[in-house]
Amino acid sequence: METSTSTSTSASTSISTSTSTSSESISTNISASNCIITEKNIIGTVVTVNRLKHYAFIKRNDNDLHQDIFARDVSIKKNQHKQTFFISDQCKFDIKKTSRGFEAINITIIQRNIDSIGRLKKISKKKTNDHQPKKDSYALFQSTITNLFREALKEK
Repeated sequence: METSTSTSTSASTSISTSTSTSSESISTNISASNCIITEKNIIGTVVTVNRLKHYAFIKRNDNDLHQDIFARDVSIKKNQHKQTFFISDQCKFDIKKTSRGFEAINITIIQRNIDSIGRLKKISKKKTNDHQPKKDSYALFQSTITNLFREALKEK
């Protein structure tokens, strides 16, 4: 049995997988022609990023009434910026209607404030060692013990 699946995310991108075992053949094709672009050249700002699952949400700058637009990393056009989202990236994109809502496609990153995650300030996972309370408690302990010994010697 041969199974072939083809999925198209845009007019130029096509993903296909196939397995074959016998003479029977089943084929499923999803055409890119059913992609309906509702708006073009929208400007927005990336507000949420999921780097593990390679998607982000973009907030439109022109209209606050619309909900945030879903966007995939693969929808970013190749230019001088790396094909990944960072929070506060300014983007220009088109919106297409999907069965699950709206999705940003043909994304161009206009302005990026941070070039890479490596330039971000590292946050230490360890607690900072604050030696001042230890010194204060040691001095308190020492003075208390000294006073106890002095009082014990006076009573003899």
